[in-house]
Amino acid sequence: MADKITGLANPEQGTSRRDFMAKVAVAAVTAGTTIPRLASAQTAAKPPADPAGVISNDVVMAGKDAALKMHSERPLTASATAEFLADEITPTNRVFVRNNLFTTEFSEANHVVEIKGLVDKPLKLTVADIKSMFKNTSTVAMIECAGAGRTAFNPVPRGTPWPATGGMSCPKWNGVRLGDVLKAAGIRSDGAHVSFTGADFGALPTIPKVARSVPLWKALEEHSMIVYGMNDGPLPVVHGAPIRVMIPGWAGSASVKWVAGIEVLSAPLKGPYMDSSYRMPRHPVAPGSKMPEDAVSTEGWPIKSMITNPAPNARFKIGKPVLVAGHAWVAEADIERVELSFDEGRSWQNAQLNAKAAKYAWQTFSYAYTPRGPGYMTVLARATDSKGNTQPIVTPWNPLGYYWNGIHRVGFSVES
Repeated sequence: MADKITGLANPEQGTSRRDFMAKVAVAAVTAGTTIPRLASAQTAAKPPADPAGVISNDVVMAGKDAALKMHSERPLTASATAEFLADEITPTNRVFVRNNLFTTEFSEANHVVEIKGLVDKPLKLTVADIKSMFKNTSTVAMIECAGAGRTAFNPVPRGTPWPATGGMSCPKWNGVRLGDVLKAAGIRSDGAHVSFTGADFGALPTIPKVARSVPLWKALEEHSMIVYGMNDGPLPVVHGAPIRVMIPGWAGSASVKWVAGIEVLSAPLKGPYMDSSYRMPRHPVAPGSKMPEDAVSTEGWPIKSMITNPAPNARFKIGKPVLVAGHAWVAEADIERVELSFDEGRSWQNAQLNAKAAKYAWQTFSYAYTPRGPGYMTVLARATDSKGNTQPIVTPWNPLGYYWNGIHRVGFSVES
C-alpha cells in the first residue's frame, strides 16, 4: 500500500529497482500525473532515469567497506553488523546509510541554510558563512536508525530489514554548535521546538521533503550540531554533504541530511515525518496491533549494548582466554554497568567499562573469559543506565519496529 509520506513505499520499507517503475506509475496516477503507456513488460521493469542532481547507488557506495551490506536500493539503506563495528570511532567507510529519498548532490558554494520562524533576526547562511561565523567544534556521537534491529521483533514489522545489530554507527562529527547559530538569529520567548527540512527530493514533486523537529532544549544542547565533516575529513555526499544536522543520541531521522531550512516553532512540527512515521506507542501493545492514536514521536534511544567480539560462530581452544568486547550506549543518561552471562542468564559477571570518548559516544566494555570445557557456548550482554533502566530480554513489540534494545546473544565454539 502506498505510504502517506512518499506515495511510493513506506519510508522504512526498501524498494527494488524492478518494482520501482510500477510504484512510480501508481504514485503518478494518485498525484494526477500522466505517464506514457509502456510498450512491454520488459520496458516496465527498467527503472526511470535518475533526475538531475541524483547520484547513483553504485557511485555513492563505491568507497564503502565490503562489510556494509545493502538492505534496499530505493531508498538506499546499508549497514554492517556488530562484529565489524568494534572501533571506538566508526570509520567513515563503515558508517551505516539510511536515506529517505534520493541521494542528492548540492554545490557547497551555492547551498543556503535558512534560519527562520520565531527568531528576531532571520538568517540565510552559506556553508562558508557557517564555517567562518561560528566556532568550529567536534564530538564523537552515536547515530542510529529508529528501526535498527527491526528483524529481531516477532512478528517482524514492515520496513527496512535492519539486522539485530545493524543500523548504528559512532563517528566523529565536525561542524558548529546548532545552538550558536540559533542564538545568532535570536530565539523568541515563545520558541519551543526547532524543525529541520532537507533539500533532497523524491521521484515526484508531490513527495514531501524530509522534515523533523526536536524540543528547543535538545537543539540548544551543546553536542547538537550543524555538521560539514566526518572523522576530521569531508562529509560524504551519502551522509548529507555539504551540510546536515546532528542530534546525538536520538533517532537518526532527527539528524536531517542536506539541511536547507531550520525553523523555530511554538510547538512540534506537523507533517508526515512527525505524525505518520517515527512514532511509538505510549504503552506496550499486542504484537500485530495498529499504532495507537495517542502514540508519541521517537526521541532518545533507550539503554542498549551489543557484542562485537567474538564474532558469531568463532572457534577457540580450551584454556585460552577469549576476549569478550562490545559497546553500550543510551541517550540522556550514563552507562552504569554492563554484565555478561555465559550460562544463558543464570548468572552474570560485570564487564570492565572504558571511558567514553564523549557524552553521546558509545562506551566500550571488555571481559577475559577462559573456557574450561569443549562445546558450543553463548555469551549474553545486558547494560544498565544511571536511571536504573536495564535492557529487556526482548523489546516490547511496536507497529513500526522501532527502538530494538533486547539482550544481544553470540554463540561460539570451544575445541580441545
